[in-house]
Amino acid sequence: MHDSTTPYRGRFAPSPTGPLHFGSLLAAVGSYLEARRSRGTWLVRMEDLDRPREVKGAADAILRTLEAYGFEWDGTVLRQSRRGAAYAAALERQRLLAWVEPAVLSARGRRRLPAALGPARRPARA
Repeated sequence: MHDSTTPYRGRFAPSPTGPLHFGSLLAAVGSYLEARRSRGTWLVRMEDLDRPREVKGAADAILRTLEAYGFEWDGTVLRQSRRGAAYAAALERQRLLAWVEPAVLSARGRRRLPAALGPARRPARA
């Protein structure tokens, strides 16, 4: 149940790895209806961070499908791939408030981390 003292914000965040499938459409319906029932906003955020699996044109096709089914989102569609600066600013605010703790990894964890991140996301050496 939603806390009625704060405005409701519903979200739908598909990954553009192909056409919108029925399960995602069903999730969008639930999120959309709850946002409208609560007199809140409904946002669409494209989860376009998995570049190797992303299908060219899928993001636009997903948005056209949502429009064809009558969905109307509030505001602009956010694209995760373009939000790096916003996330960096949020992390810096949390760091300044001392809400951020350094990660402590075992030697085994440090050895496994680069493989888990993949070649494009390996941390820089200090």
